[in-house]
Amino acid sequence: MLGVVLFATSVGLSGCDKQASNPNTLSAAQDAHLFKLAQLNGCIECHTVTSTSIGPSWMAVAERYKEAPRAETRALLINSVMNGSKGKWITWRGDDGMPPLGKRVVKEDVEELVDFILSLNRQGNG
Repeated sequence: MLGVVLFATSVGLSGCDKQASNPNTLSAAQDAHLFKLAQLNGCIECHTVTSTSIGPSWMAVAERYKEAPRAETRALLINSVMNGSKGKWITWRGDDGMPPLGKRVVKEDVEELVDFILSLNRQGNG
């Protein structure tokens, strides 16, 4: 439950409108939509926006890839969520890594959440 509170309040889960590059300019409705996507798909069981819980925070992910080409990074992160990954984050508790979620999540939801994550440190760098 603490992860849910941290997730919802830590950065103001400010959306992932595909045209927007600054997450701080998006609406409360977009915040609510993204929170619902993350909650329904189980993301908040392991991740929050600003602090490491089980997996890395989304801010840490955004920071790691902020200088990388966006299209390649986007594809890498979507693949990591859909097919799982291990060994990319030393801080991952339990050393299990990202489980493959492709059989239980909708790819469009993953794409939308990845776009949000990447927008966290790219304000205007799209």
